[in-house]
Amino acid sequence: MCQKYPGPRCTPHVRARLDKARRRLDAAQTLFDANPADTRNRQRLDTAKTNLDARSAEYDATRGGQTELRNQLNTENDPGQRENLQQRLETGKVLREQQIRATSDSIRNDPKDNSNGHERDTDPDAGRARSVLASVGMEPGATGNRAPGDRAGVARHGDRTGEVPRLLIDDRHITPVAVHRLQDERAQHLRSLGESAPELYELHPRDAGTYRSQMETLRDGNRFAASVYVYSDDEYAGMRLLVTDDGRSGIALKDDEIVSLYAHRDSSHPRAANSMLETAVAAGGQRLDCFDTVLPAIYARSGFVPVARLKWNDDYAPDGWKYNTYAAFNGGRPDVVFMAYDLTSRDSRYQRGAGRYVDTYADGNEVVRVRLGL
Repeated sequence: MCQKYPGPRCTPHVRARLDKARRRLDAAQTLFDANPADTRNRQRLDTAKTNLDARSAEYDATRGGQTELRNQLNTENDPGQRENLQQRLETGKVLREQQIRATSDSIRNDPKDNSNGHERDTDPDAGRARSVLASVGMEPGATGNRAPGDRAGVARHGDRTGEVPRLLIDDRHITPVAVHRLQDERAQHLRSLGESAPELYELHPRDAGTYRSQMETLRDGNRFAASVYVYSDDEYAGMRLLVTDDGRSGIALKDDEIVSLYAHRDSSHPRAANSMLETAVAAGGQRLDCFDTVLPAIYARSGFVPVARLKWNDDYAPDGWKYNTYAAFNGGRPDVVFMAYDLTSRDSRYQRGAGRYVDTYADGNEVVRVRLGL
């Protein structure tokens, strides 16, 4: 997906963020029009306008945004509009160059650069699930209205013990806010299949950087890294982050969306993907999306049903995407699959090609919401 932060962002993620900014502006404008005397409504409107400007500039720096601007320049006859488009195009180019340079500087200066070969992906089989396990998340951005640190409603989700142990992750002592576990019957069933069913520990928002670090480590040196999206610390701080006791496997919840599932090869809990997915479902996860690689088959076993799909578009290819690496999946051009949770479909098999085609990423999410009754 996107390059390692602070590198260039990919078109689908930024487009989703831009669409969200537009919806927020529309909502703020509606509130303001209804009661313009309310100071809070004016503040909301001003904030929404500033946010939309920032997202628009960010989108202009993506490959898809640059293509759209060039296409508009080719058809625009108004001199004033052409000048504005040309300025946006040049500004976007400059921002993208800055992002690329920032990535290079980060790699050169990163004391945790994995040049010694640890965590390197040497598996030649493009179909290995563990190699591309972290490519769940598609859409960046803040999650709902919950501020980092607000754990409202935590007690309503999951089965927790009364005493929460401290963890040691990345040489740091971490104190989780809660423990999640599957119901015994389901955990025993998964273990009978040779899978792990570990307890998951929910991190405090202040430990979001630890979660991001685990994602980055998995991404570095992995030839499937282009399909892995890593959020920023602030974005992860707005999510619910669940990890195993060693921190080497985890899953995140962005409201009701499951993102950033990861599993390191040296995790103490191998083959824990389905257990983590079902634990996340118990905590409120209802939907996810991913490339149509090996991942949908894993998610289907946990009850996720493909309801929509979006065709691959070369213009929106993630930065660093190598078609040969993913050649086993539609010649390196897999669809994006949108999946909704259905308890009655648990332990089912994924039917490749299932789900109706949609025209945009937003349309795919809407089909999922309709399926879930949201």
